Amino acid sequence: MLIQVFKDNDIAAIYKNSCYGASKVKDSYLVSQLTSLTLTLLEHNFLKWHDVINEKGIPYRRWVLPAAYSRNDKERVIESPESYIEVLEGYLEWYVNQDLPNKYRHNLNTYRGLSDQAPLLLNDKLNAYSMNKREVNSGIRYQPTNLRNKVKTLLNKAGLDWATAKTFEDSLVIKLASSVDHNSVKKAFGYSSKQIVTDKFNGNLETLEAALNKVYSGIKVTGH
Repeated sequence: MLIQVFKDNDIAAIYKNSCYGASKVKDSYLVSQLTSLTLTLLEHNFLKWHDVINEKGIPYRRWVLPAAYSRNDKERVIESPESYIEVLEGYLEWYVNQDLPNKYRHNLNTYRGLSDQAPLLLNDKLNAYSMNKREVNSGIRYQPTNLRNKVKTLLNKAGLDWATAKTFEDSLVIKLASSVDHNSVKKAFGYSSKQIVTDKFNGNLETLEAALNKVYSGIKVTGH
């Protein structure tokens, strides 16, 4: 089955049609995080400010995702691209000036006054996205249901009702896999096997017939 991924104009449509009004900065940041970081939606949901900035409030270019957040219960290194860092810096300035719950602040002159409870992502009420808990044999598992619903709302407003929150992860995997060794992509996302990356990449390839029909398709033949 062909895996659908976002094209540049799809992401542009989300920014244009879904990020506006009082929530523009917050929602635009959410889209930037989803398109830039090699994380699952649940891992996105878990992130705190203390994970991505140092005590002086400067964003890390490279940081460690805690094992407690990770899909495979192991720490892994996350790279933050420069384009994302610029958005994060602007979002931080906006964030610290909001009417946040008291528990998200502290009186120390560190982390821009944000406590270790301050979530990176805020819902429309300026609180963390709550997660559903489910008991399994290995313990408690969390589901990012509210964040998933928020992302789906943004996608629908942009006319991308075919997409889901998972499309952001799949799109980033496939874009990276087109120019980076698949084992490196596997490590970046914490997958158990390189084959997962390869399968996603191959699932995005067109059939030979479709590809042939596009070869030089923009050239009009004359002289008949």
